[in-house]
Amino acid sequence: MALQECWGLYEKQYEGSPLRVRLNEGIKDYVCHPRYMHQVCIAVPLNDVDESGFPFPEECKLLDELEMLLKEKLEQQQMSVFAAVVTSDGFRVFILYTYLPDFCLKTINDLNKDWIYHSVTSTTQEDRNWETIESLIENT
Repeated sequence: MALQECWGLYEKQYEGSPLRVRLNEGIKDYVCHPRYMHQVCIAVPLNDVDESGFPFPEECKLLDELEMLLKEKLEQQQMSVFAAVVTSDGFRVFILYTYLPDFCLKTINDLNKDWIYHSVTSTTQEDRNWETIESLIENT
């Protein structure tokens, strides 16, 4: 399987708040693949938001840089697949699937020590059926 990124952007309302979802539509061959049964969520509280809870352009550049660093460290040798990016209520959340959840958490923790612009937190859980992504797809 060759990983190809093709991102779709969706806007919707969730519990009365605007929500932006970027789904990696190029990973159809990976969805529910038994190798990628662990979900990793990387939450980033935004520093300055507009009235809708979204970042201003300057912060978007920093978030894009952070995303590229995360991909560089976590997608090597297809150990992880970035599935979605969700922005709402002053947060950006990166959602990926992996077969090495402990390595991902350690890598994110190490990156957080050097990343001075935001305080990054991460969690992992088993999600064999990619229920979070299925929910995002159904509601977009």
